[in-house]
Amino acid sequence: MKTSGEDLAKEIAADFNTYLRRGVNFDPYTEEIDPNLNINEVEKLLRIHFVLTESSDESPGVIDFTRKLRRRVRRIKTTVSKKTEELEGEIRGRIDWGKTIQTRSRDGFQNKTKFACQQTQKNYEVPENLVLKSLLSVIHDIVSEDLKPALEEDTGYGWLEGWVAGDEDEDLVQTLKDVFLRNVYLSRVDTEGETVTDRTINSVKKSRTKLYREAAKLLERYRKLMDYEIDPAEAEDLLKNTYIKPEKTEVLFEFYWLFQVLNSYDDVKFNLVEGENNSVAEWEDERYLYRIYHDSTGSLSFQENLEGVDLPEEDGYLYRQGKVVEKWQEMAQEFLGVEGTDQLWGGRPDILLEKYKKNDSNRNQLTQIFIGEVKYTKNRDYAAQGLKELLEYLAFVKDNSDYFEDRFSLFDSPKIWGALFTDELDIDEIESSNDKVFVKQYDGDSNFQKFGNSNLQKEQNHDSSNR
Repeated sequence: MKTSGEDLAKEIAADFNTYLRRGVNFDPYTEEIDPNLNINEVEKLLRIHFVLTESSDESPGVIDFTRKLRRRVRRIKTTVSKKTEELEGEIRGRIDWGKTIQTRSRDGFQNKTKFACQQTQKNYEVPENLVLKSLLSVIHDIVSEDLKPALEEDTGYGWLEGWVAGDEDEDLVQTLKDVFLRNVYLSRVDTEGETVTDRTINSVKKSRTKLYREAAKLLERYRKLMDYEIDPAEAEDLLKNTYIKPEKTEVLFEFYWLFQVLNSYDDVKFNLVEGENNSVAEWEDERYLYRIYHDSTGSLSFQENLEGVDLPEEDGYLYRQGKVVEKWQEMAQEFLGVEGTDQLWGGRPDILLEKYKKNDSNRNQLTQIFIGEVKYTKNRDYAAQGLKELLEYLAFVKDNSDYFEDRFSLFDSPKIWGALFTDELDIDEIESSNDKVFVKQYDGDSNFQKFGNSNLQKEQNHDSSNR
């Protein structure tokens, strides 16, 4: 039986909080997690996780708060103020006869159409409503901007279920829009010229109305999250409560091995894995820059086209393969209206690590790459196919249209190395005579750190000898 997704997710949970693609929520079932905050765009990550919170005994959650919002804002708090206005030829409100006589006396009682009228006005800009409107503004910005790519997808984002599941009455995105943008009472609350201070929030937390108490607590929590550099405790606690894993276990398995590679390095800076971005992390030391990708060609090329191949004139495999591609292009256009490519081979590595040497001209030189091919399998035949795919990547990878390594150093170059990662294959120890290409199987305690450091040291020694 293959290694379960639950076991894989539990092992990488501390680093796997940047995943925002198709997937579902999961519980790592462990308290021994110290979430990593060394993340590019960490504010965006925290904002997204903030709107995914649900209520607990200790604190309200944004999802539950929004779910109850439509019913709660039917009546909101107001204050009443009275003001007296001098009018001529009309009466609005209650006549204040004392002030009316004073007004008329100023012109000798010549104008009996002057009145001083007392008018009652409702004031919606009370501290409670300012806090509520400020919170809704934050939530609306996150949902309409940060979550927009995910919400526009039809399926696959199970971790957004709280926002989009159910019938029309339970569509929280629509609820938020209706209340924040169209509610006649909240529209009269102008927060532009008002500053909601921490003191105001603390005062509203004591409100008799639960709507306002919860709004104040949520706004306070959001502000603490945005101050994560001063006090990371709130941010770490939030990331502990919300985890997202890919809907396909084979993708999770690929990330498991990617994080094992990252364990070989210090000071890794993670990126948000969302949309079209496949750059999982980047970091640097005094001399080198590093970038690691998932399911990506990175800055390199992994394809062979007919145009760039000199086909032999004599009959054989290459001659006939070229004819197949040429005929396919012709017939695909004629019969199907499809413009076929002249690609003979192509692919995207599961894991790609690029290492650049810094220089003063800011045109960093790509010096080494690591390619990982991942097969979520216990089948040796399928693993062998993965090994073939890995060797193809190592042989055909190009940088600026040129092969990254010359033909005399294939599979034994200090510039490029690779590994096949598999589930447990029931092989006690996998040995290889080639230390640039190896196979690593999952064993529940995959100590890639020692393995990675050993090979990295060999790289550094080689690089030093060539300086």
